[in-house]
Formats: sequence, structure tokens, C-alpha cells
Amino acid sequence: MNQLVSVPIALPTLRALLDYQAEHASEQDFSDLVDRIFREWLARQRGPQGYLWKTVMLPDGSRLRITSLQRAHYATIVGGELIYEGVSMSPNQFASASLGTVRNAWKAILVQLPGELNWTPATRLRYSAEAEARRKAYREAARAREEAMCTSRVEKC
Repeated sequence: MNQLVSVPIALPTLRALLDYQAEHASEQDFSDLVDRIFREWLARQRGPQGYLWKTVMLPDGSRLRITSLQRAHYATIVGGELIYEGVSMSPNQFASASLGTVRNAWKAILVQLPGELNWTPATRLRYSAEAEARRKAYREAARAREEAMCTSRVEKC
């Protein structure tokens, strides 16, 4: 059993929580609801958990597949690590271990993201991530140019 403590919160926040509980006909104990809200908020603050492969974030639960002439080999992202046959390794090490030869892991690996049915070539995920990074950099540069133009003018933008 967890030890409980009191945490002061603003009255409007308390009312909003009680209203939420009533609106959703929650049978959950109020202290359990507050505990769940705190845990979910903390998880969001930590950001996405997974394995960062260069520019591609593979969320926990992602599956990686390489097919050789003999069989398919699978690895999984668990706790931010790529695990193949119980061993943590890089995608390149996975490709080498499963195929017995050095290969370009980007070209050899297919990825199944959590909740997806289809397998996506790793190169497609890489190109998509790189394109998104370029679009983001372009938008930020355009915003910075616009702000610079506004500050150089006498009138406000």
C-alpha cells in the first residue's frame, strides 16, 4: 500500500477535477485519479521513450525485421534499446548479427511501429524524418526573417 500525502492545490483546480470525475462517472477513488493524472503528466514531461537511430525516433514497442534466405530475424525496441536475441545492440550490429555479413542497416531493415500493421523500410523513415527536419528549419528561418524585418522597421508588425 502506498503512503498518502496532502498536496495543496488551488480551489478552482480541485473543482475542475471533481467535475471531471463526475462528468465521466468515474468509479475511481479521487486520490487514485489525482495520482494517475500526476503519473501521466510526468510521463509526458519525459518525452517520447524509444531508440534514436540517427534522425529517426523508434518508439518503445517498435519491431525491426531483416529477412535472409533462411529466415526472418526480429528485434524489438525495449526501454530505449534495440534488443535482438536478448542482447542490446545498434541497428548495424543487428544487421550484421542476423545476416552474418556487413550490410547497410538502413537498406536491410524494415520497421513496424507500434499500432501499425505494415512494415516500412527504414530508409523511408529516414528520408521522412530528414524532410520534416528541413521543413521545420525552413519555417523557423522564415519566422526569424520576418521578426528581423519587423524590428528593423519603425512601425510595429
